[in-house]
Amino acid sequence: MAVAAEHWDWTLIRRRCRAEALRILRRPQDAEDAVQEALARAWRSRHACRNPEAPIPWCLQITRNEAIRLIGRRQPRASDEPLDEDYVEDAGAGEERLRVLLRVDVRRALENLPPHERQLIALRYLHDYSHSEIAKLLEIPEATARVRLHRVHRRLESLL
Repeated sequence: MAVAAEHWDWTLIRRRCRAEALRILRRPQDAEDAVQEALARAWRSRHACRNPEAPIPWCLQITRNEAIRLIGRRQPRASDEPLDEDYVEDAGAGEERLRVLLRVDVRRALENLPPHERQLIALRYLHDYSHSEIAKLLEIPEATARVRLHRVHRRLESLL
């Protein structure tokens, strides 16, 4: 008989995921952030675990993905050397320009997608629907929803 996800040992899972996140990220606060997000994702998608009797490998993979995502979002550390005010203002303006350009690029890339692909992106990232929720909403198999999202990601990468 399958063990329901509600009966998983979340304390053990958290401890193992934290160790994995620390191994990758090296900083305790970053590891906590990654674990918190990973376990939230695992809980929301617990019904999708292929082996509910042994959820730890599945949760560890989610944690690794979150740690890698966090590394990608991580800002470079500021040096301990003080900067003059003019440089700080210019650096802030440069960062804002980059954010604006990125938003413009993403908007253009999304506009180049067909409406059904934009819908997939909106459901996943704007409304934070899971793959299974998207599948139910669109009345397609969950595997199809995953494949379509994967293909949309590849198209977006090429457009960006």
